[in-house]
Amino acid sequence: MNEKTTDNTGQWAALAAADFEMLLESSRALASELRLGELLAKVMDLAARVVRAESGSILLLDEGAEELYFHVTTGEAAPRLRGARLKVGEGLAGWVAQNRQPLIVNDVRRDPRWSNRVDKSTDHVTRQVVAVPLLHQGRCLGVVEGINKRGDGGFSATDRRALEIFAAQVAVSVENARLFERLRDEKENLSAVFREMSDGAVLLDGGDRVLFINEAAARVLGWPGEGAVGRPFGEVARDFETRSEADGFEWTRKSGKSLILGGVRRDLQGGRGTLLVFRDVTEEKREERMKRNFLSLVSHKLRTPLAVITGYAPLLMKDPSLGPLPQKGLAAIDAQGRRLAALVDKLLRFTALEAEDLNLTREALIPRLEIDGVLESVGGLLAESGARVQVDPGVNDLPAVRADAERFRDVFRQLVENAVKFNPKAEKIVRLSGGMEGDRVRLCVEDNGPGVPPEEIPNLFQKFHQIEDHFTGQVEGAGLGLALAKRLVEAHGGDLTAGASALGGVAFATRWPAA
Repeated sequence: MNEKTTDNTGQWAALAAADFEMLLESSRALASELRLGELLAKVMDLAARVVRAESGSILLLDEGAEELYFHVTTGEAAPRLRGARLKVGEGLAGWVAQNRQPLIVNDVRRDPRWSNRVDKSTDHVTRQVVAVPLLHQGRCLGVVEGINKRGDGGFSATDRRALEIFAAQVAVSVENARLFERLRDEKENLSAVFREMSDGAVLLDGGDRVLFINEAAARVLGWPGEGAVGRPFGEVARDFETRSEADGFEWTRKSGKSLILGGVRRDLQGGRGTLLVFRDVTEEKREERMKRNFLSLVSHKLRTPLAVITGYAPLLMKDPSLGPLPQKGLAAIDAQGRRLAALVDKLLRFTALEAEDLNLTREALIPRLEIDGVLESVGGLLAESGARVQVDPGVNDLPAVRADAERFRDVFRQLVENAVKFNPKAEKIVRLSGGMEGDRVRLCVEDNGPGVPPEEIPNLFQKFHQIEDHFTGQVEGAGLGLALAKRLVEAHGGDLTAGASALGGVAFATRWPAA
């Protein structure tokens, strides 16, 4: 073993100006290039020339396998060396990686750490080695080595120091290139996902300029190819009018064939940009409008005959000449007529509430006073069903909410009626409670009924939806009450959710803006 570990006086100072130029050239290359393979091949060639080596190699560490693999090699054996692997600790390069120390060996056959396995597989003869670890932030990324010194003598401490300078630059470059490749792969994966999406997707920067737009979005907005990238989004969407909604936005084309786009807007963390995802909802909106028009039309057409039925039936029932059977028939007609009239009235109210604009008269309302008014209005239902109402003391201390008084009472009337009507138990309990959630006033209505299966909770607020009769008992209705309540709460900028109640039934939680 012939290892030089000390500098000869003047050796470093004697390094030729041309060598410094090559060091500078490698530094410039490393700073400007992120394509790792091409970059390291060029740098390794420069390094071999500086240390006067016949060939050189950069071995990178595969941390999972705990192996070094030849990533870049120069010299005649380069094609056969590329991809060859050494275990960490095997051979001189393996020792350098394991111990994280530089090494100079000018007679490898006399060094017990030497392994000739790679030489045998490549027909290469290694006589001398200078090797240094690639270290970056405490991690070993691999090893740089020069093989066989040109001319007389062997590798010196000056050669080792020059190679260490290369290694320090290469380590930073390798880490940056790996980060760049990971980012590029993630970007390509994300781009592939966006490309395959049937929905439109647009990514904006902090100044609302388009960073990315997928094909679906470009097509529907009229910007083929990459023409929208870099432009202000207001210019890209200039043909559409925007209307914000509680859970997203809606764009309507200003002229030409009707086109309505509905979607969501998500701001990225730190104000770095915004993601818009949208789709064509033209047909859905048309069907909704037709449903509203149909319900409104039918409801209005039914009101006239219903008024006749509910008006004359009670008068005819007063006729003393009618026998028991006619009286019974008229009583049934009167009861069913009134039930149908109530249903038609609810349909009319619901279609009106589904209109695009609700005329809400907002004012400061004291929750406890409004709750008392609701309980008084449903007093007949509560008495008939034998339901017991509990109002938690916390409701008395709640601050005012800003809402339309009539609509606010409508919400809680629906929730209290729902808690009673769908509770088949003999002893019915309805509890109202409240509190604060941030700047929102929370009001809850709970019952001790049979509850709702977890899979049904997302469906509770759908129009015309009711759970099977065998679960909640036979209850007549249209399945509009909860949908109507949710629509009203959201129109105020609040929200309505459902979950399990501590009483055993369902808990409906409303959240309202404080006044």
